[in-house]
Amino acid sequence: MGNLIDAILFTVLVASAGLGVASLIVGCLPAPAGTDNQAKATGRIEAFFFGVSGIVIALVMWLAMIFNS
Repeated sequence: MGNLIDAILFTVLVASAGLGVASLIVGCLPAPAGTDNQAKATGRIEAFFFGVSGIVIALVMWLAMIFNS
C-alpha cells in the first residue's frame, strides 16, 4: 500500500512539474498580433502564475514523498 501512495505522489509531481514548466514557457512566448495590451498582460500574468503554482505543487509532492518514506 505504501508503494501505491508513492506512485500517486510521483504522478502528481510529474504532472504538476510538466504543466508548470509548460506554462512558464507559454508565458515567455509572444502574444498574437491582434490582441490589445491589457489582454497580453493578463495572459502573461496568468501563465506565470500557473507556472509557479505548478512548480510549487511539484516541490510539495517531492517533500511528501521524502517524508512518506
